[in-house]
Amino acid sequence: MRYESIKALTDHRKKLVKAVVTYSPLADKYDKQILSKLSVAVNSVLKGSLLISIIQGILAGIGFWIFGVPNPALLGAVTVIASLIPAVGTAIIIIPACLYLFLTSHFLAGLGLLLWGLLLVGLIDNFLRPKLIEKDIHLHPFLILLSVIGGISLFGPFGFILGPLVLSLFFALLDIYKEEFKDYIE
Repeated sequence: MRYESIKALTDHRKKLVKAVVTYSPLADKYDKQILSKLSVAVNSVLKGSLLISIIQGILAGIGFWIFGVPNPALLGAVTVIASLIPAVGTAIIIIPACLYLFLTSHFLAGLGLLLWGLLLVGLIDNFLRPKLIEKDIHLHPFLILLSVIGGISLFGPFGFILGPLVLSLFFALLDIYKEEFKDYIE
């Protein structure tokens, strides 16, 4: 059953690619070049997001353990899933854990976990995501960070994928422009 569904998805993908190449006004080689760059961008963003969420979950779990929150491994695993949610992410898990520590009169531990969550767990996304995505799509990390932030502000939760996708499309079209008009440039 699983093999048939994967085969069906592959068949649909091939039909979609063929339709895009057929109906696009660009030359087929350019269509394939654009689709290839977009595919690399999507794969890079998804792999990077999954890796970042695992790292954030591990760091959060370590923080829960250090500051004495019960069930740190379970909360770390839940943080992995929560970190995939744009804008709120790890805060959904870390803030209630901090409140638990404050309400159980562990003020220093609560403050420590809050700082751990803000400075280490929360900011790791801003530093690592652009580096991980840049590795595959060969764009400057600052541009990728701006595309992720702009994508989230423009497209909402799916902006973390759509922002870098639009950026990759822009640079693919720019490459095509340079290739087509190389005689007129310079």
